[in-house]
Amino acid sequence: MKFRIKIFLCPLLIICLAFSCHAENQVIHLNITQDTDTISVSPRIDFSTSQEIKEAIDNGIRVQLIVKAELYQPVPWWFDTTIDKNLIRLEISYYILGKYYVIKNKETNQRIGNVDYNKLWNSLEKIIVMDFPIPDNDDLWVKLRIMLDKGSLPTAMQLPVLFNEYWDINTEWFSQQVNLSE
Repeated sequence: MKFRIKIFLCPLLIICLAFSCHAENQVIHLNITQDTDTISVSPRIDFSTSQEIKEAIDNGIRVQLIVKAELYQPVPWWFDTTIDKNLIRLEISYYILGKYYVIKNKETNQRIGNVDYNKLWNSLEKIIVMDFPIPDNDDLWVKLRIMLDKGSLPTAMQLPVLFNEYWDINTEWFSQQVNLSE
């Protein structure tokens, strides 16, 4: 009996350790500001990448991130009611001649660059700003997540990185209530 328990617990322990060793990116807080007719949302994030992603960017592969945000009203017994959605596509690249990393917002063409790879990721939150029109609802929430767009990678890389833990840099959905002040 003891031998069976050890056989069962050993793979379970290995799986738990594998998932706990992986550094997880996360949205820490959402900064929500209100204008006369819009709500602006920008995240505070704890974000880093693996050495494999840095190596790919250093070798000229453009990596794209998708930032999704939703303004919604929660429903306790069914799916939440989505009021508005917003999406930003970011492209991370490396200019070899200038030895310069760049994050580019593909919708607004805004760019942030840095010569240091880690400092570039620290400035990622400066380029992410989502605007929503102010709805008439009282109980509003906003949720946001950041995902790696694996489909935008070169075709030869898409399948190998699909299940590779070093390329799994997605954040979970982070929700926060919107407090509208009159």
